[in-house]
Amino acid sequence: MRVTFDTNTMDRVARPERFLTEPSQTDYIRIRDALRAGMVKGYFSETLVTLEGVEKKDRVAVLGSTQVVSDSRQTGENVIAITIGLKQDRNPLHPKFSESVRAAQSIGMRALRGPARMVVGFSWKDDDGSFYEQVEPIEELVRRREIASEIAAAIEMRGLGRAKGLSLGLEFSKRAGASGELWLQGLRRAQTTEHKKVVQAVAEWADGDSIAAHVGYGNDFFCTHDQGNGGGGPLTFDAVNRAWLASTFGVSFVTLSELAARI
Repeated sequence: MRVTFDTNTMDRVARPERFLTEPSQTDYIRIRDALRAGMVKGYFSETLVTLEGVEKKDRVAVLGSTQVVSDSRQTGENVIAITIGLKQDRNPLHPKFSESVRAAQSIGMRALRGPARMVVGFSWKDDDGSFYEQVEPIEELVRRREIASEIAAAIEMRGLGRAKGLSLGLEFSKRAGASGELWLQGLRRAQTTEHKKVVQAVAEWADGDSIAAHVGYGNDFFCTHDQGNGGGGPLTFDAVNRAWLASTFGVSFVTLSELAARI
């Protein structure tokens, strides 16, 4: 059984001892033990750190600081290699996220890579291969990310996922009369009263990409307690869009208690 855990469920199974007062704590322990035993393979989206790992108070500044950087070097006669990437002014990951990720890794969970996007895609440094799920051969990883990209595009066509943040960034740039900047750079132009909209848009972006990665890797269940009640219009996890994801892409949503009952 392959399960993708949302942010609001991952820590409960990675560190159930932190949730002693919750009535479903025994379910969390049951799932943790199943993960340790290999009965369940657990995963989380890279967006846990690349997007949600940016503290809410910093999201406007961090995402708005995005710059495209490039480097070129000659690698042979008449051959020049050009590397293009993103640079942001990021603080170190908050300890609460670092501790949660380490706890998840300790019971075998690994991160899923999301949609492969030019220029506006984020990834996490994984020098020792302990963060991401290792996929071989490379053609298989490419296939999974291509599927994730297709799912993310379909989600965005409904005005969900990354589309909400993209719309805000373009709106703020247009209002300021700024042209030629990335939509992420437009987010830095949010007024103080608009910061909450950006925070919510980033959370929705994370949700959309999490689902896209889940489908791309072909996992069995998506475990979340999010019902899409965060406000700001339609959301990926609201009832209507859950039904659409289930019927169109076969996404099976479960709560922790529902998952525990299947073990």
